[in-house]
Amino acid sequence: MADRQTATGRLGFVQAFVNTVDLEDGSEGLADPNTLKAWLVARGLIGSSEAVDASDLKHAIALREAIRGVIGASSGFPIYPLDIATMNEAAGASRLRTRFGSDGRTRLEPEAGGVEGALGRIVAAVFAATNEEDWARLKLCGSRSCRWVFYDQSRNHSSRWCRMASCGNRLKARRFRERAKTGAQLATSLPERLLGYDITRVRRASPRA
Repeated sequence: MADRQTATGRLGFVQAFVNTVDLEDGSEGLADPNTLKAWLVARGLIGSSEAVDASDLKHAIALREAIRGVIGASSGFPIYPLDIATMNEAAGASRLRTRFGSDGRTRLEPEAGGVEGALGRIVAAVFAATNEEDWARLKLCGSRSCRWVFYDQSRNHSSRWCRMASCGNRLKARRFRERAKTGAQLATSLPERLLGYDITRVRRASPRA
């Protein structure tokens, strides 16, 4: 099975947005307003003449991390109130409204334009993705230093790491070291406890003068 599995459709779109940063090696795909603009233009979310500033970048990154938190629920991580508030703020700022398409189906579309509208479309994509059957397959890597979003292709939805060879083995090695350390501490303290026990017994058994 390939590492760091990629989803398609709405799931893939949401996954691509959250994975614009690699938390493990620090590479940032949205490093400045220009790279944010390039990402949004490439996906048809804004026009090439649209202005993007530092405030837009701040809101985009906040939304990205809030979506990471929402996806984390599929991996057993808690969803923090700040993540929910950030999602709702982005939805409100873009003035998302329910619209009927030509196919008779409903969808969310922003009334706002520019970057606010673009971020609203990302929120709408998350909303639509959560209603898809495979939403639970979109997960966060179990390594807290990684938290990469991957698509779980396992038959029983049991994958925990985006890369078993690195993230999975590293976590297992750390747990092994922690257990070994605990065992060593217990082994060191055992003779002291036994010695204290023996001394107490000797004192209790000593005849009074």
